[in-house]
Amino acid sequence: MAFDFGSVSARRIGRLLTLVVIALLAALFRGLGPLEGLASSTMLLGFLLLAAFVAGELARDLSLPRITGYLAIGILFGPHVLRLLPQDIVEGFRLINGVALSVIALQAGGELRISHVGERLANILTTTVLQIALILVGVTAAVFLASGLLPALAGQGHRVILAVALIFGLVAVANSPATIIAVMTELRARGPLADTVLGVSVLKDVLVLLLIAVIIPAAVVLVEPARGFDLHQVGELSLRIGLALACGGVVGWLIGLYLEKVAAQPILFVLAAAFAIVELTEVLGLESEFYILLSMSAGFVVQNFSIQGPRFVRALEANSLPLYALFFAVAGADLDLGAIPVVWKAGIVIIVVRAALMYLSTLLGAVATGEPPVIRQHAWVGFIAQAGVTLGLATIVRDRFADWGGDQVAAVIIAMIAVNQLVGPPLFRLALLRGGEASPDSGRLSTR
Repeated sequence: MAFDFGSVSARRIGRLLTLVVIALLAALFRGLGPLEGLASSTMLLGFLLLAAFVAGELARDLSLPRITGYLAIGILFGPHVLRLLPQDIVEGFRLINGVALSVIALQAGGELRISHVGERLANILTTTVLQIALILVGVTAAVFLASGLLPALAGQGHRVILAVALIFGLVAVANSPATIIAVMTELRARGPLADTVLGVSVLKDVLVLLLIAVIIPAAVVLVEPARGFDLHQVGELSLRIGLALACGGVVGWLIGLYLEKVAAQPILFVLAAAFAIVELTEVLGLESEFYILLSMSAGFVVQNFSIQGPRFVRALEANSLPLYALFFAVAGADLDLGAIPVVWKAGIVIIVVRAALMYLSTLLGAVATGEPPVIRQHAWVGFIAQAGVTLGLATIVRDRFADWGGDQVAAVIIAMIAVNQLVGPPLFRLALLRGGEASPDSGRLSTR
C-alpha cells in the first residue's frame, strides 16, 4: 500500500521519522567521545534547531502552537530525559539564547502601538492591578493553608511558612511576554484581545522586577528578623529599571536612525543590536532580566517614535522562526520534570488557584472598564504561560534559601513553569482563533 505523502497523516509520520533520525544522529555524535569546545556545542545546537523546527511543524499539524513543539523537543533532548544535551552544553547556550530572547523582546515592544494600547489603557491598568493583588494574596494564602503538602515545611514555624508562601505568590503573578508574542506572531494576530494581553503582560513584567526587590527581602526578614529590611535595595532596583528603560530608548532611537538612513539588511542590524543589548546589561552590572526590559523599551521607541516602525516589526516577524525555535527549545531543555513526582500535590494546588484567580481578576478588570465579551471570556488564558523572569526566581530561591527548603521550593516553581508553559500556549492560540483575531492566511506560515 503506497503512502500519499501529501496527506496530513503521511506528513505527520514523515516528521516523526525525521525527529527519530535527528535524535539518532545526535546520539551517535555524543557517542564519538567527550563533548568539548565550540565545535561540539555548535553541532549539538544544530541538531537541536533542526529537531525543534520539525517538532514545531508537527505541532502545527496537530493544531498546536509551534512553541509547544519547541518546548517538547527541548525537554526530550535535554539533560533530564534523553540526555542528548548535557547540562554544561545547555548552560553554554545562555548567551545565544539571551540574544534570541532580546530579539523576541524587541518584537514585543514593537507590537505595543500607542494608538492601540491607548484605547485599552484603562483595562490594561485595572487588570494589571487586580491580577497582582488577587494572585499575590490568594496564592500566598493557599500555600500557607496547604503547607503540609510540602515536606520541606514540615515542622517549620509560621514565619518560615509565610515567607515561602509569599515567594510562591510572587512567582504566580509573573507570566511570559515572550510566549505571548510567539503565539501572536505565528497567527499574525491583531485586535483588542491581543493588544490587551500583551499590554498587561509587558507592564506586569516591569512591576514583577519591583516586587522582587520588596518580597524577597521581606521573606528573608520573616525568617531572620535580625537582618532587617533594606529599603536601599528597593531604591537601587528602581534606579536600575529607569536606567534600563532609558538605555532602551537610546538603542531604539539608533535602530530607527539606521533603518531610516541606511536601510540595508535590517534584520542583521537588529541582531547586532540585540547582542549589544545583552552585553550592555553586563557592562552596566544589571541582572539578565533587565535586557528583556531594555529590549522591550527599544522596540517600543522604534515602533512609536520612528517612521520605520512597521518595517521594523515586519523584518522581525519574517525572520523570527529560528529565534523562537532556539529560545523555547533551550528553555525546554532547562526544565527538570523529574521534580514533579515529588512536589506534584503542592504544584497542582498552586496551578489551579493561580488559574482561577487569573480568570477572576481578568474578568473583573474587563467588566469594570466595559470591555467586550471576547476579552471577558478569553483574555485570561494569555497569562497562564510562564518563563523568563520566573525561571530566574527559581534560581534566586534555590541559591538564597537553601537552609529552609530552597531546593524543594525551586522544584515546585520549575514544575509550575513546565505545566503552565505546556498548557498556556495552546489555550492562548485557541482564544485568539475563537476571538477572530488570527489572520486568515496565518496557516500559510506552516511549511508543508
